[in-house]
Amino acid sequence: MPPTPEIRLSPARVVGATFTLIALAAACGKSKPTEPRVATSLNVVAGSAQVGEIGVTLPVKVKVVARDAEGPIPGAKIHAAPQNQQSGNVSPENSSTDASGASEFTWTLGPEVGAQGLIFTSGTITPVSASATGSQGAAVGLVAVSELLQFAVVSRNVTSLPSVRVFDTFGNPSPGIVVTFFPTAPGSVLTGTTQTSNQSGIATIGSWSVGPDALLYGVRATIPRGATAVFEARGIPATLTQVAGNGQTSNVGTALPVAPAVRATRDDGSPLPGVSVLFLVTSGGGSFQSATVTTGSDGIARPANWILGTTPGVNRAEAFVSGRDPVLFSATGVPAAPGSLLGSSVVMQSAFFGNFVAKPPSVVVRDLAGNPVAGETVTFTVAQGDGQLTGATQISDFLGRATLPAWRLGGAASHGVSASLGALPPIAFSAIASAPPPSTFGLEVRFLTPPSGPQQLAFDQAVARWKQILLSGGAPYPISEPAFGTCPAMNETVPGLVIFATIAVIDGPGSVLGQAGPCIVRDDSGFLPAMGIMKFDVADLATLETSGRLNDVILHEMGHVLGFGTMWNFDPFPGVQPANALLTGEGGGDPFFNGPATRSAFLAAVAPGRTFTGTPVPVENSGGPGTRDSHWREAIFSNELMTGFISPTGIPNPLSAFSAASFRDLGYVVNDAPADAFSFLAFLRAGPDLTPFELREERIPVPIVVKNRQGRTVARVPRL
Repeated sequence: MPPTPEIRLSPARVVGATFTLIALAAACGKSKPTEPRVATSLNVVAGSAQVGEIGVTLPVKVKVVARDAEGPIPGAKIHAAPQNQQSGNVSPENSSTDASGASEFTWTLGPEVGAQGLIFTSGTITPVSASATGSQGAAVGLVAVSELLQFAVVSRNVTSLPSVRVFDTFGNPSPGIVVTFFPTAPGSVLTGTTQTSNQSGIATIGSWSVGPDALLYGVRATIPRGATAVFEARGIPATLTQVAGNGQTSNVGTALPVAPAVRATRDDGSPLPGVSVLFLVTSGGGSFQSATVTTGSDGIARPANWILGTTPGVNRAEAFVSGRDPVLFSATGVPAAPGSLLGSSVVMQSAFFGNFVAKPPSVVVRDLAGNPVAGETVTFTVAQGDGQLTGATQISDFLGRATLPAWRLGGAASHGVSASLGALPPIAFSAIASAPPPSTFGLEVRFLTPPSGPQQLAFDQAVARWKQILLSGGAPYPISEPAFGTCPAMNETVPGLVIFATIAVIDGPGSVLGQAGPCIVRDDSGFLPAMGIMKFDVADLATLETSGRLNDVILHEMGHVLGFGTMWNFDPFPGVQPANALLTGEGGGDPFFNGPATRSAFLAAVAPGRTFTGTPVPVENSGGPGTRDSHWREAIFSNELMTGFISPTGIPNPLSAFSAASFRDLGYVVNDAPADAFSFLAFLRAGPDLTPFELREERIPVPIVVKNRQGRTVARVPRL
């Protein structure tokens, strides 16, 4: 066996081994555990006493240190919270201190100008706080603190000077901000237009006087950052005085002989035009026609009529201008008895077989003194022939008038109607009927793009249908005009109307159908068209052809070229030649066609047993510029051809007698007998598809050219 090696340790190693043995021995024995350190104080060491704009985050974070007797403590829990709701917010709300015993917090100031604070807590330690001072925020807005709308006598100062309050993001007043006032329209005179807001944020203009006219004047206030407030003042007269119409006596239910009138003047006594005056009945039960009237160049305003109530006694009314005391009127209504019955329309006229007479019989009821009598029942009866009457019983109106709504002749050569009232001698009206002559109206369609067979047939049938109704139109006119817009060039004499038709890609199915209307019209009465266009989207026509509605659409759109809805209001020579003024209330809630021939045929189309309570003849009041004010009202007429919609497949679209008669009011010679039978207020849709096809039509973007008999262009009228 080999000998065991001898192990020798150096003195240093002996010492190390000894300490190791001692440590191991200690580890194997028992010792007392170390207690965790607990924070006994908090200190804000950074970020307090800052100054910053309210609502803005402070640049220096708030630093809080947790300590005990031995020094900073890591891992201590600290909660941060605003001192109150006006002290903003802090992030994070809860934090643990880092190795150096510190936590940092981001502080966004609240809306209060002045002192704000944060509170820091940790267990049961006494809380500590950090403070900051919120400075005024930037001015961002202003609000009016004086009257926004007032009334001021023309050329005088307003009674309430425009004043604003400037504020910051939180609504605090912003002092020291420059506010500029300036007029929004000519006429006002301002002083002190640059003002500085006071401690309450208020700035007030120096003075404001309105101009000399009855207009709406305005002042705008603004601050450098762009916020504004607008003040308005309506110029009103210095005086409003009574000039006519007071103290009259008239039969009950009738219009006074002299309409009430007032005059508006300035301080110097000169008349003030443009003042809106409202005439109101205050007792007696009467009414005003054209109750809102504007003063003319003489400063005078008067309504069309003051119609007394139907009960005998005193009637009272007032003329009112905003900002002025009303002017009072009174009148007395007395009982009346009819003393005579007189014809007020032509008593002899002629018409075609089966047509409505141009002027339905009308009478006036008067008392023995010759004054009109209202409320009397007048009865119209057929005295000769086989004509048809609509509304045979009528009540005399405020002018004593009673008018038969419609008289349509039959097949007899001679016709008569008698109007009677009690024992008074009746009034006789007569009409001679004759066969309509063959149509001489020249209506031609020229295609600029080739149509399909069904399309060609639809145009041909539309031409034939319109020539059944329109027997003649405008005289032959030489037309020489280069192409303009979508209207092609033309150089020839036109005895009637030439329509250029185009079928092209527009925007695909279901959107814009196309355009249709006159391009060139004559300068004679009615301004009848000589040349026009019809342009259709090829995709829409294909859809209509498939659904069986193509013929109705072509017939409808050709009516627009002839003048339906496109020539109702047309005035190329204002004040020189009578205009087409057949549309009343354009753009309003109840537009109506006022042609007398159309009105008569319209009233005859009311379903038996029903009463139309609106204003004849109602025009479309909704839809876009190619629909409203240029069609009959769909909500009333439903499936009539000339509404802005074509009925679903299987439901007819009749061309009514009142649509035909509208062309008589335009100036054509019309035979309304071939019109389709139609009544409204009783029509119910039928068929599986109840959705009508909307005729989305675009206006032609070029003016209407007016030619005289020598072929010269005398006007170019923009389309409305």
